[in-house]
Amino acid sequence: MKPGQFIDTYLRLDEENDYVLQSVPCTFLGADNYCSIYEVRPKACREYPHTDRKDFHKISNINIKNTAICPAAYNIVEEMKRRIKV
Repeated sequence: MKPGQFIDTYLRLDEENDYVLQSVPCTFLGADNYCSIYEVRPKACREYPHTDRKDFHKISNINIKNTAICPAAYNIVEEMKRRIKV
């Protein structure tokens, strides 16, 4: 599938003008909780939850949103808060 077709079919623009999935949970998440397109998943999915980025601090708004749905992101942010004594 071409990127433009994927965007038109599965994504929408959110309030911050970022592409996000039209439906949650992900259309490609199977009943077994596994990704049905894992081998060909988009880059954003391969990098999710984006916690290993070099400039992690520059996407803090994304990371905060991810804490509500991703246990790994939540634990990482909580550990960061613990380390800086927030």
